[in-house]
Amino acid sequence: MKIVIAGGGRVGSVLAQRLVAEQHTVTVIERDATVCNRIFEEVGAVTVCGDATNPQVLAAAGIVSADVAAGVLARDSENLAFAMLVRSASTARIMVRMLDTSYREAYRLAGVKELVAEAEVVVAKMTTAIDFPQVAGTLPLGDGDTLLFELALPLRARVAGLTVAQVRATPGFPRECVFIGVVDPQGRATLPEGSTVLRAGHTVIMVSRRSQLSAAVEFLSAEPLVGVGDSSVLATTLRKVDFLAPLSGDELEAVARGAEHLQHPAGAELFRQGDAGETFYVVLSGEVLLKDGTGQAVASVKPGGFFGELALLTGEPRTATAVTSTPCELAAVGREDFRSVVMANPVVALEMSRILGERLSRAQGGKTQQKRRGLFGR
Repeated sequence: MKIVIAGGGRVGSVLAQRLVAEQHTVTVIERDATVCNRIFEEVGAVTVCGDATNPQVLAAAGIVSADVAAGVLARDSENLAFAMLVRSASTARIMVRMLDTSYREAYRLAGVKELVAEAEVVVAKMTTAIDFPQVAGTLPLGDGDTLLFELALPLRARVAGLTVAQVRATPGFPRECVFIGVVDPQGRATLPEGSTVLRAGHTVIMVSRRSQLSAAVEFLSAEPLVGVGDSSVLATTLRKVDFLAPLSGDELEAVARGAEHLQHPAGAELFRQGDAGETFYVVLSGEVLLKDGTGQAVASVKPGGFFGELALLTGEPRTATAVTSTPCELAAVGREDFRSVVMANPVVALEMSRILGERLSRAQGGKTQQKRRGLFGR
């Protein structure tokens, strides 16, 4: 598109840079010749040195054929004059940065429908950041009663493993709160559907009524209520795992407290055969099937059972595909969290390595592996 920007200050130059990078044809009108030269040389936009409220300057900038006219001048009176002149000479869409909200009606009468109220945006972002420090960013929409915001799901988020449809159907989730995007830790964004599964550590992009923002953030940030009793139950389950036997009671409690609690619907694929694996799972409720390369079930893991421990210890690829056959609640122990506990005690690490070697030897019918990676793949 052909875009004319009135004002080459900080906002105007950054806006021009972004638009040029997106392959738009950009012309910047700016009074200061030094600023014009800098924008031309550094940004690559065409510049017209002059007053954006002068009809002759607008004509020289090609306003007649422009698709969009953006006013980011230093005063609302200048932006208003710019908008009125553009409206009289062009069919371009007009958008303006409004510094003083008392100009809102004047802009409306001038035919400006796209206003960015700078003070409102700043105030909304700052007040939201004060009240909700876990919210990454906000943008007021419309009259400011609706907000677009980003929220990173905690590593132990209660909603992790649920689909968007399941979350929206859960009692307590605000009705006027909508998922519009999900961004993974690598920055890849997807547009969510009802079947999209929410993952811990991913960022959700939401639209919500301002009055329901608190409830939405609280719901999405909630973690399972894991008290001393619940942690002890998981620690007792972990005690049954052979290679964890060398850990003391306090060390097992530390592993249990660091576990990520996940909820998955039936049919969720936890990992595939051949995937890199750094997580060990304990089934708290439901059932998980382990399948071979042909899709045949080779094992069933029920409450109190565990799987994925070899990947946790050796870093070897997954030897099976894990799929939930019923809705499941799982405790997931990450490799780094586990390592921080174990490696604090080298004697324990050596004993665990010995137990792992004996188990692998038994699994091979007493034959010693020709080559095996050590504990944690080293």
